[in-house]
Amino acid sequence: MNKSIGALEFISISRGMYVADAIVKKAEVEIIYFRTICPGKFLIIVSGNEGEVDTAIDFGVSIGGKTLFDNFKVHAVSPSIIEGIRGRYELVEKLDAVGIVETRMVCTGIKALDTVLKSADVKILRIYLAFSIGGKMVFAVTGSVSSEHGISGCKQLLSESERENIAIIPSPNRDILENLLKR
Repeated sequence: MNKSIGALEFISISRGMYVADAIVKKAEVEIIYFRTICPGKFLIIVSGNEGEVDTAIDFGVSIGGKTLFDNFKVHAVSPSIIEGIRGRYELVEKLDAVGIVETRMVCTGIKALDTVLKSADVKILRIYLAFSIGGKMVFAVTGSVSSEHGISGCKQLLSESERENIAIIPSPNRDILENLLKR
C-alpha cells in the first residue's frame, strides 16, 4: 500500500502539541515531524496508510479550532519526501540543473514538491522546513534542464500569494553545489 502524509500547522504551540497527541491516539500514524517553527507556530507531519492519515488529519482539523493555520493530506506520496523531511536524502551522483522553490507556507510547499517529483525526473537535494526561515518552505531538486520544466510548472500550480520565489540554476557553480549537498 502506498504511504500518505498529512500535516497540521498551528498558530498556537501548546494547542498544536495537544492536537498532535490527540491525533496519534486516534489513528495509526507515525510522527515524522514535530516541532515549533517560525514565527511562533507549531507543525506536526504524520505518515501512514491513506485511511489512517485521513482519520488523523480530519480529527485534528475538527478539534484544532481557531488556532489551526493550515493543513494538508497527500496520498501516494513520493517516499523521498518522507525521507527528506527526516533529513535523509538519496545520494545524487551527477548534478545538472538545480531548481529551487520557496513557498510562504510549509503545507503548500510539500504539495508542490510532491507534484514536481511526480511530473519531472528530478531528485531532492534538500528540504528546508520553516525553522529559522520565517515559516516558509524551500526545496531544491536536481535533474536535467529539460526536467526542470516541472519546477516551472510550479508557477501555474502556486498562486502569487502562495509562492515566494522560483529559481532554476542551469549549471550551478561547484561551491554552490557543495553547500547544497552539505548534510
